[in-house]
Amino acid sequence: MSSRKILTRFVLKPVAVAIAALALPFAVQAAQPTWPDVVVQLHGAGKAFIVDTNSDELVATLDTCNGGTLGSPTPDASKVYVSCAAPDQTDVVVIDLKKREVSSRVATGNRPKHGLVSPNGKLVGVDHWALSDGKLRVTFLDTATDQIARTLDLDVSAEPAGVTSMHNAWSPDSRYFFTMNRVDNHVMIVDTNDWIVSSLASPSRPHYAVISPNGNELWLVHEGSADVSPGVVVFDLTEADRPVITELSMPLTGEEVREAHHGNFTQDGSLFMILNRGPGDNLTGREVAFFDAETKEFVHRLSTASTGVGHTYNSPDGRHTVVTNYGNNVISIIDLDEMRTVADLTIGKGRMGHVAFTQDGKYGYVSNAGDGNLYKVDMASFEVVKEITTGAGMPGGGQALNVWTNVFEELPR
Repeated sequence: MSSRKILTRFVLKPVAVAIAALALPFAVQAAQPTWPDVVVQLHGAGKAFIVDTNSDELVATLDTCNGGTLGSPTPDASKVYVSCAAPDQTDVVVIDLKKREVSSRVATGNRPKHGLVSPNGKLVGVDHWALSDGKLRVTFLDTATDQIARTLDLDVSAEPAGVTSMHNAWSPDSRYFFTMNRVDNHVMIVDTNDWIVSSLASPSRPHYAVISPNGNELWLVHEGSADVSPGVVVFDLTEADRPVITELSMPLTGEEVREAHHGNFTQDGSLFMILNRGPGDNLTGREVAFFDAETKEFVHRLSTASTGVGHTYNSPDGRHTVVTNYGNNVISIIDLDEMRTVADLTIGKGRMGHVAFTQDGKYGYVSNAGDGNLYKVDMASFEVVKEITTGAGMPGGGQALNVWTNVFEELPR
């Protein structure tokens, strides 16, 4: 029997919701994003390295900003928007991919976290890792002009006990922007037609919002707390009050630490994966938990050789997912049909953060935060076939990116 058919019990818990009207269903994004022939590796020391995937040569090194480890390309692959999240930083840096140069710097607020380009390519929604003048700021850039289209300063109830936001998502029709309020544990939803903001309550600190492939559901990964198990709360976006469908808790079998990090759907949309990273001072979580996207039932779990697991990157053919981490320098490659690890690769000198695939799925480019370099992995043989010296030994390697994605571990479908 396939492990996808093995169902075990899962936990359901109630959760409070702040309601507001939402016009649905969503229209589905029509155009497919362009896959460029380059991979952009972002580096926290203030660089962006552009690598030509036809030759695996470094073709440009650009100055960005401190903390510029996360970015978002436009669907037409003409630009990349890099968020400068380090203390005292305020800018989003715009890279022109065709000219291979920095074309603009836009001050958006206190510590831009992870600006995300909308599916139609018209706006960049930027959240921030710190308050701006005591407010939770969300800034929107117009990609046609790289000027600020709208700034929203949202009230919060207290001083933050850490970073104020995390990651973002867009509805498929580019109307609604979902972002995190970690001061009050809410998901904030911005209607970009009229700039009205509404919210949904999270059971614990919200980290990562994923819209289901059909646009009908919001799967919110929350980290967990002393009283709340890490997992996902699923909201129904087809109803005006966005009711909770269910809450799913990770099994955490044999795990000594607990803190959910990211989650995403498999490429066929049948499963949702949640990763237990562990808290920032103990990055040793190893569990990847799989839930059936339709029935919301727990399907399977596995432990990886990768530690402090945070991200699962789907291969373009949907057969594999690559698990990257915050703990060691091992990536684990999972066969999604067989639901088992088929390779554990020890790479470089530091933790393995992010993956960008070639469009044909033959290769994945993986960034290493210890040595700052980029490693090319053959997805058929599961071997590292090339080390591309980008960071020159500088620690702090960040995201490797190429094609536009709504959440940065799922690929266009």
